Amino acid sequence: MRKRKTVFILGALSLAVCAAACGMSDSGEQESVQGAPGVQESTKAMETESQKPGQPAEKAGNLGESAADGQIDFAMLQEQNPDIFAWLYIPGTGIDLPVLQSPVSDEYYISHDIWGDVSGTGAVYTEMPNLMNMCDFNTVIHGNDLEEDSPFKELHRFEEADFFETHETFYLYLPDNVLTYEIFAAYYDESSDILRRYDYTSYAGCEAHLKDVCTGRRMNRNFRDGWEGLTPYHFLVTLDGTAREDGTQYVVVGALVHDEAGKIDRVILDE
Repeated sequence: MRKRKTVFILGALSLAVCAAACGMSDSGEQESVQGAPGVQESTKAMETESQKPGQPAEKAGNLGESAADGQIDFAMLQEQNPDIFAWLYIPGTGIDLPVLQSPVSDEYYISHDIWGDVSGTGAVYTEMPNLMNMCDFNTVIHGNDLEEDSPFKELHRFEEADFFETHETFYLYLPDNVLTYEIFAAYYDESSDILRRYDYTSYAGCEAHLKDVCTGRRMNRNFRDGWEGLTPYHFLVTLDGTAREDGTQYVVVGALVHDEAGKIDRVILDE
């Protein structure tokens, strides 16, 4: 018999406590991710982060938006393009730009920029299977990382062990929330559809994904100590580069450690 489990993060000042208080495991024990490793408040993390990124992608700067300067006007951005639903900021890199989702085609922003103009490098985007409120177990954010001026080119800085070690967090800004993620893995993944590789609606499917990320053999893999205990009650974001000719794509994976507005929750089906 399948059980429904609810997981949520408590309060704006809580330290990313992903509780499963409404569900019990088959053994009768309550399951949660309380005390998840690397937990910290986003405001504290931003105060201690010494490096600031460069300017946002071309045209975004025309409106003055930059998370590094705290100048994100979602109302203005969405007037220009209603597909903009979030803003991604990775301190220490030039990745400080909007995230979009097309309601028409999952491939639209591969070849169009944030304003809908045809572009060889595209924009940063999610696909329609992912919720725009960031409540999925694994939200995959795509971006071109192949050309020098592509939006995700600087993801490859996480190939450097020293850079990976000293740059632990990224931020996703929503119109009504700020989410902090700790980067726990970066590696070359197989070039296939991450969103459809596993059944993320089930506990077993989420576990299978975590086993693959945490224990799989990967080329140029960096993994942060203390994150081996991830469970399906965490919330992940995978920053996903473009498929290469060698059959790989570069990914950087973070786990939610702070939910400023306390809005992140979801139901997991336990098989």
